[in-house]
Amino acid sequence: MAEPPKNPTDEHKDKYFSFQIKAWTNFDPMDKSLPKIAEAIEQGGGFLTLMEVLKVEDDLSCIGDDEARECFANILAARRLVRNVHELPKGLLDDLRQALKTEEGVAPKKAATRAEIPTAGDEARVKHWP
Repeated sequence: MAEPPKNPTDEHKDKYFSFQIKAWTNFDPMDKSLPKIAEAIEQGGGFLTLMEVLKVEDDLSCIGDDEARECFANILAARRLVRNVHELPKGLLDDLRQALKTEEGVAPKKAATRAEIPTAGDEARVKHWP
C-alpha cells in the first residue's frame, strides 16, 4: 500500500540544502568566522572555485545531520515564539528576556572541517565560479 503524501505544515515548507563550497584565500581561514571569511574574499583576499549541492531535503525530519536538524528546529521554534510572544506567561517571558540579555552578542563559533574532494559523477549539481 502506498504511503500517503506528506502534508508539511507552513513552518516546515522550506527546502533544506546541504552544500559544499571550495575556495582559495591568501589568508588562513581556520581561525575566522564565516562572515569574516566572506568579507575578506569580497575584498579580494580570495575567490570561490566551486559550489556543490550535495543533498536537498523537503522535510526537516529528513536531515541526517543531528546537529543541523536541531539548529533548524531551534530556529523554527524561535520564530514560532516570536509570533506568539504575547501569549507567553509573564514569568516565562521574564526568563526569556533575561536569557536574551545574558546571551546578547555571544555567538557559537564552529570550527571548519576538512572534507573529501567530491567525485565528478554529479556534474549537474556542481557550479564552477569564475
